[in-house]
Amino acid sequence: MENNPNAEKDTKKVYILLVVIALLIATNVFLWLQKNKSETKVEQTTDEKSKLQSELDQLEVDLNTATANADTLNQNLIAKDEELKGKVAELQAALKRGKMNTKQLSKAKNEIDQLRYYINKYQEQIAALKKENEELTNENSGLKQTVESEQKKSNDLLNKNISLSNKVAVAEILKPTSLIATGIKFRTNGKESATDRVKSLEKIKINFTLADNQVAATGNKDFFIRIINPENKAELVTDANESKFNANGEALQYSVKRSFDFQNNPNQEYSIYWTKGSSLNPGDYTIMLYADGTSIGKTILKLK
Repeated sequence: MENNPNAEKDTKKVYILLVVIALLIATNVFLWLQKNKSETKVEQTTDEKSKLQSELDQLEVDLNTATANADTLNQNLIAKDEELKGKVAELQAALKRGKMNTKQLSKAKNEIDQLRYYINKYQEQIAALKKENEELTNENSGLKQTVESEQKKSNDLLNKNISLSNKVAVAEILKPTSLIATGIKFRTNGKESATDRVKSLEKIKINFTLADNQVAATGNKDFFIRIINPENKAELVTDANESKFNANGEALQYSVKRSFDFQNNPNQEYSIYWTKGSSLNPGDYTIMLYADGTSIGKTILKLK
């Protein structure tokens, strides 16, 4: 039997056509799969971005809440707060800039995971600081109550029975048996005479005697005079910086200071002169006498 050339050609054409059709089908299937894969990838990327955005929003809320609950922040926590807020803002901006590829999303997810870790640590530090502050407050409150309680006990004890050491301290205080202040002017012969007129007054003389005191230490003692004018201002004869002394638990200024050799002689009379440095106004002048850091006497000088 003879072969039909036309039949063989037709067969080849059919075969080639089938191959072309198969390739076209395969290509279409591949392109469809790729398109579907790409759409799925885009959809997954969008979902990832949305998820990361939600996580960032929550982290920002946690960070602000942690800061709001802290009464005070030390310098380290302030720096960490600024650093974390800066990182949140940086990631927020990155997510808002267009589309992100898988690599960028993966990096952002890792950074958010790290950020979550640091925020948790930050919250723990703030909680620890708050607890420490509360403990200190409670401790101070307890200490204050203890001090107040001890003060009350001390006051009650003082009111009921002064201790022996306090008795000695009180007994050591010198007590004047007399304290007299007199305005002085000088005659032409140099002798002094008393005056109660401010125009003629040149000095104020303070005379005092001291009661017998067997427990007070003998020896050189400083005596201070404060002259308080009617306007309640101390009249000073020395520079303010050089006329300070401590008495009754506070720093005071004195008008004049004198030292005497105290030998516990009740008959001894002590005299201190204050020289007028400026004009005086009429009125009642209070004369205060101090020794051994305490006020021991007071008198009034009336001037016209």
